[in-house]
Amino acid sequence: MKLLNTAIALGIGASTAASLLLLKVNKNFVVGSTALVVGVGFMIALKDEDDLNKKEKNYEYFFNRAQDKAEVSNYLGAIIDYNKALELSPTEICLVYSMRGNAKRNSGDFKGAISDQNKALVINPLYADGYFNRGSAKFKMGDLPGAIDDYSQAIIINPKDSDAFFNRANVKKELRDIKGACEDWRKAVDLGDEEAKKLVKENCE
Repeated sequence: MKLLNTAIALGIGASTAASLLLLKVNKNFVVGSTALVVGVGFMIALKDEDDLNKKEKNYEYFFNRAQDKAEVSNYLGAIIDYNKALELSPTEICLVYSMRGNAKRNSGDFKGAISDQNKALVINPLYADGYFNRGSAKFKMGDLPGAIDDYSQAIIINPKDSDAFFNRANVKKELRDIKGACEDWRKAVDLGDEEAKKLVKENCE
């Protein structure tokens, strides 16, 4: 099964797209100032904006550090930093819940992983990777029909997600639906998946 999915483009206002585990928030802040003589209200507004920027930068620090820890399989450490990022985030970020869910899945907490993906999907019901990641957690805990449902939903939202086709094919194989598995592997091949090509030769020809 593949645990890396398509690039994600989500964040606080603007973010970069990268692979699932390597994604980091890395924004450039452009800060300029002019000398103005203004009233107290404007100065308070500037302070509030400065506090927000500081909080946002701290959020990015913990989120990026969590991603680094997940990359080297320090999932428990990553979860701690994702928790801190969620405390500091200006808004509810479905990406952070989803990444924390992946860390929980990789540490063996499948129920916690599914719970986090559920939270991500409440925030954004069209978040394809949330369904993909929840499907992977369901597969790990043995809920094969549930995994197929989630991979199918990811495909509906993003029909070019070769990883979702690949994983759904593997689940179908586990359920002895070889015909269905071959259809999905072939679709993954059409989308450029070289690993699926090997499985087609082994199982479908």
